[in-house]
Amino acid sequence: MAEEKNTKSGRLSGLKTEFGKIVWADSKDVSKQTTAVIAVSVVVALIIIVLDAVINKGVNILVNL
Repeated sequence: MAEEKNTKSGRLSGLKTEFGKIVWADSKDVSKQTTAVIAVSVVVALIIIVLDAVINKGVNILVNL
């Protein structure tokens, strides 16, 4: 039982040590990355919308032949 307790406390102290090594990004970096993700998402969405419209028109032309 004592051995099991030492193992658990060793794991917890190891976990605390690993959490201490985490480097958190500052708010400036997070806002830059968030802006970049939103911008790329909008651009990709616009590309998909345009491609969908072009393909839809092409299919409609082929169907009406």
